[in-house]
Amino acid sequence: MRKFKSLTLIALSVLVIASCSSSEKPVEQASEQELFSTGANYLQEGNYTQATRYLEAVDSRFPGSSYSEQAELNLIFSTYKSQDYTKTLTTADRFLQQFPQSQHLDYVLYMAALTNSALGDNLFQDFFGVDRSTRETTSMKTAFNNFQTLVQNFPNSPYTPDALARMAYIKDRLARHELEIAKFYAKRSAWVATSNRITGMLRSYPDTQATLEALPLLQESYEKMGLTQLASQAATLVKANEGRVIKEAEKPKEPFLSLPSWLSFGSSDSSDKEKVATKSDDSFFSWPSWLSFGSKD
Repeated sequence: MRKFKSLTLIALSVLVIASCSSSEKPVEQASEQELFSTGANYLQEGNYTQATRYLEAVDSRFPGSSYSEQAELNLIFSTYKSQDYTKTLTTADRFLQQFPQSQHLDYVLYMAALTNSALGDNLFQDFFGVDRSTRETTSMKTAFNNFQTLVQNFPNSPYTPDALARMAYIKDRLARHELEIAKFYAKRSAWVATSNRITGMLRSYPDTQATLEALPLLQESYEKMGLTQLASQAATLVKANEGRVIKEAEKPKEPFLSLPSWLSFGSSDSSDKEKVATKSDDSFFSWPSWLSFGSKD
C-alpha cells in the first residue's frame, strides 16, 4: 500500500512539473527578463537545479545585461545549495572579475568561504568521527583566507561575526594538522623537519592548544640535534606554559541560509541591496588581481 501511495505521489509530481514547465518558454527562446524571473521563481521554490539552468542562461545569452549582476549572485546561492561547489567557486571568481565594485562583495566572499569550508569537510569523517587534522587542508586554508579577507575589508558586514567564529575553528584544525605532521616526522627521527613544523606553528598559530602541545616535542627535537641553546630556549617555553590550556573552538553549525530579500527578485538596482551594503557609495575599493576563491578554472 505504501508503495502504491509513493508511486501516486510521483505521478502527481510529474504532472505538476509538466504543467508548470508547459507555461514556460524554452531557455533558448526566453527573453532576458523571462530567464531571470523564471530562475528566481525556481530559486524561491528550492528547485536549485532548474534555477541554475535559467540563471546561467542569463549570462551566457545576455552577457553584460542589466540582470547579469543579480543573476550571478542568485547563481552563487543556487549552486551552493545544490552542492555544486566547483561551479559556486567558478561563479564567485567570475563575479569578482565582472563586478569588482559591487555592493555585495561581502556576500560573495562569505559564500566562497563557506564553499571552500564544505570542500574541506567530509561527511564520512563526520559520521565516523575521523579527525580532519590528519587530512589534506588546501580548501580549509583557502576558506580561512576568504573569511579573513571578508573580516578585514568588511568589518561591519552581517556575515563577519560568523566568519570570525569559523576562522577560529579552522585555525585550530590547521594547527592540529601541523602537529600531526610534526609527530609523523618525529617518529621517523626527522628532527629538522619536526622542528621546522613546530616553529612554523609558533609563527602561524601561536594561540592554539595544538601549539602548546607541540612545545615539548620542539625541545626534544633540538636536544636530539645537539642544539643545546635552542633546546634551553624551548625548555623555557615549556615551563612558562606548563598547565596552560587554550580552549579550542567548537565546530560552527551549518549556517541557516535563507534567500536574502535583495537576491531573488527585482532589477539590479533594487534599493533593498542597501540593507546589506557595507561600503558607502563614495568609497572606492578594488580587489587585488591575485585574489581568487580557489576555483579550478
